[in-house]
Amino acid sequence: MTKIVVISDTHARSIDVLHPGLLAELAAADLVVHCGDYTSIALLEELRNLAKRFIGVYGNMDPKDIRDELPDKTVLEVAGKRVGVIHPPWGGPPWEIEEGIAREFARVDIILFGHTHDVCHKTIGGVVFLNPGQAYSSFRNPASAGIVTIGQQGMEVELKTFE
Repeated sequence: MTKIVVISDTHARSIDVLHPGLLAELAAADLVVHCGDYTSIALLEELRNLAKRFIGVYGNMDPKDIRDELPDKTVLEVAGKRVGVIHPPWGGPPWEIEEGIAREFARVDIILFGHTHDVCHKTIGGVVFLNPGQAYSSFRNPASAGIVTIGQQGMEVELKTFE
């Protein structure tokens, strides 16, 4: 079993602004995936240091130093499942975003994505789409993360909020 904790849209200068419960989840995960919009290279480094294993992509709000460190999208294999990760670097409106994202990947089982700050978990054409929402609390949304567990029995997705 592999436990993946998925976050996105931290928009923070430091890991210190993240909820302690979320930090505990990140530290305990087998793999941490960040779906873009860190906005601070310091935060990226802190997450890399906290995680046992870290995968990230840059987002449309990330500065050049982060874009130089990370790809705009990636695909990895976890326990036989193909996992796509993206934060649409083109930005744009949040509605029907899944269609544009789907065109970026071929033959994946799940696509982890950010950008909208809204939690999304749905299946389209046999592909699971998961947006963990935003990793910080605001007046609009609580901090949230996706928990994806992949093992021989398949894949489970859970959404968790931190208030």
